[in-house]
Amino acid sequence: MNDRKHMVLVALQQALLGEISPNLRAVTVVFDETSIHLDCYYDGNADDDDQESMSSVETEVTAMFPESQRVTHQIHRLDYPALIPKDRTWAYYRKE
Repeated sequence: MNDRKHMVLVALQQALLGEISPNLRAVTVVFDETSIHLDCYYDGNADDDDQESMSSVETEVTAMFPESQRVTHQIHRLDYPALIPKDRTWAYYRKE
């Protein structure tokens, strides 16, 4: 695993601690040298608490990198049993 991927995954997994609700199916990440983007997949609609949690995750990840890094997230509704995209790096995946 390269250093950048390791740093991004550790930061993201640390930020996710305490922020995962039962409806969160997965969190994937795409990144390059200047940006990190999180896609958060929920079973059903993400409620206000879920949205606040993912905003907190974004803030925590942002705080772990230099200001020049752009960190964003997007919340998606993807009800089970629809498949979660596998073309990205997975940071979290619930057992289904």
